[in-house]
Amino acid sequence: MASDDKEIFVIRRDYSGGQNNRIHGSNINENQATVLTNVDISVPGQRKKRPGTTLVEDLSDNPGLGLFGFEPDSGSNLLVAVEGTNLYTWATSGSFTSRKTNFTTSLLNNIIKIGESGIGDVFVSTNGTDNWFRFDPADLNNPQDLGNTNKSPPLSKVGTYYRNRLWVLDDNNLYWSDAFSADYSGAFDRTTDYYKMPVGNERALIGVRDIGIIALGQDQVWGINPSVTPAATDKPEKILDIGCAAGRTAVQVGDDVYFLSHDGIRGVFRTQQDKLQLGASYPLSYVIKEEFDSLNWAQISKATAIYFDNKYFISVPVNASSYNNQVWVYYPASQGWMIISGWNVADWAKVKVDGEERLYYIDSNDGSVFRAWTGYNDNGSAINYVEESKKEDFQKSLQKKVGGVLKIRALSSGDYDIAVYASIDDQEYQLMGYINLSGNSPVLPINLPFTLASNNIIEEIFHLDSLGEWYQIRVKLVHNDTNGSDDIIIYETSIITYLTEFQSE
Repeated sequence: MASDDKEIFVIRRDYSGGQNNRIHGSNINENQATVLTNVDISVPGQRKKRPGTTLVEDLSDNPGLGLFGFEPDSGSNLLVAVEGTNLYTWATSGSFTSRKTNFTTSLLNNIIKIGESGIGDVFVSTNGTDNWFRFDPADLNNPQDLGNTNKSPPLSKVGTYYRNRLWVLDDNNLYWSDAFSADYSGAFDRTTDYYKMPVGNERALIGVRDIGIIALGQDQVWGINPSVTPAATDKPEKILDIGCAAGRTAVQVGDDVYFLSHDGIRGVFRTQQDKLQLGASYPLSYVIKEEFDSLNWAQISKATAIYFDNKYFISVPVNASSYNNQVWVYYPASQGWMIISGWNVADWAKVKVDGEERLYYIDSNDGSVFRAWTGYNDNGSAINYVEESKKEDFQKSLQKKVGGVLKIRALSSGDYDIAVYASIDDQEYQLMGYINLSGNSPVLPINLPFTLASNNIIEEIFHLDSLGEWYQIRVKLVHNDTNGSDDIIIYETSIITYLTEFQSE
């Protein structure tokens, strides 16, 4: 190339804006990527292979149906798991203990912590078909059948505990129990103690401390801020004309409630505010169009979500899967998304172990329980890290580029190879080579004396001459291998290239 060819460059460090495949890859934001699979974007200015999973116990070959972290005000924390027609508890160490084995059918299960007069905290279990069952931590092997009478909680899988009462949403009615009851089998009066909630088929109830109860149904979202003693003057109000597609995706996130609607992931109050101020509202998941388009709506009732470590995790069935086989992760602080592959999550739970809040899930295939977002592999299997950059045209989409270099900067962590690919003008990716993360770390055995390496930066340069001329380029980094107990962190991708002389075509 001539010495007067004009040099142009781009530097990408921050992908905190997350994945965006809604619009053409050359038009996405500067801090976004076209693909982020198993890439944690928690820290602005770097990309990191996401944490993995560790098996707690394989309960059976039955699909998982429910998981709940029970944290009583006094007493020991428990993880409660339901698979098939069985319920187990785990005291955060050792093995799970079977507590009930005769639910009449295998259905998605909802577990709720409630307070009981004279006892303290207990939990109740419901699947919408069997009667509700109450579990006392002092006698977990003998759950109480709460019956199905006018005084019992209605047969619904949608309930919550709020302001010392058990609330149940069923058939467009919101029922409440006596306050802090001594026996919830006789705590309701279904003939009088309810509010009309015309939300359609019930999906979820979320109690928000200062706002009241959010009732989500298939057709609409309503809310009510009940008095300490519920009264006829407490008036339900419609919040949204948008319905909830899967009840277990409804989760409180900060001052909002996120849920899966039929047009994407939404926030109840953000949607309401956007419509009032802007006249229109886009779902939070608007940018991950390809993932949303792949949802299997015939199985969408199985979708489930949780808020953990400042992230909204939602597990969904995609393509032709009959179970949840993909996880989407939303970072509210940066409004970015990334995708997790390799996790089949039937339900999530959080529970504190030795003072540390931990994330768990039960598998949607075989009832195995895993600790999630921990370690460096998925229970011994490699995590497949894939990032694909913006389609870089250097804001000169009509001019061809040629030559130059691609530079990758990463953390020196160990003898791990990251494959580096480039694609020009939407053609197939070409392997440019590998960046090895060993750096100057010593390899044993080694002759003494030697100097220990610090956590320095590895830098590798790849020449682009072999690609010929091009209008836009995209870079892909892949690490589909185990990485011991070391972090895989990418700090920078930069490209220096040259403009060719402009020619009209």
